[in-house]
Amino acid sequence: MKLFILTAALSLGLNAMAAVTVNPTVNDKVLKTFKEVFSNARDVQWSTTADYNEASFRSGSISTRAVIDNNGALIRTIRYYKENNLPSNILYKIKKKYDGKEIYGVTEVTNNEGTNYHIIVRDSRSIYSVTADNNGSVMQTAKYKRGDI
Repeated sequence: MKLFILTAALSLGLNAMAAVTVNPTVNDKVLKTFKEVFSNARDVQWSTTADYNEASFRSGSISTRAVIDNNGALIRTIRYYKENNLPSNILYKIKKKYDGKEIYGVTEVTNNEGTNYHIIVRDSRSIYSVTADNNGSVMQTAKYKRGDI
């Protein structure tokens, strides 16, 4: 019985690995949109589903993920960077509200609804999760006691 279970688990695992596309096929519409919008992309890696294509890449010092549907429409971008790429109105408000604290990282999400910024701010004792939008509205969503010190 143990051998049967082990064989079944191994078989399912091998089938799952075979289903993963190592070099997914990305259609011409998707590639056209990608090349038009992200002409400076390097180290591009693609993953695909039945409806969407996701490219992970670097552009300068910024890591980016872009989701493009099969018709070539850009659905969402997610960018990861440090404070120097934040819009100045948001950077000013964060620096003013969290004086003396470090902006540790930024995740920028852009979709049809606009652009939102998820910002991690930290000091020697706490980590603050902050969200902001393009209008400069800033709101703290969580505060955690640091466990890494």
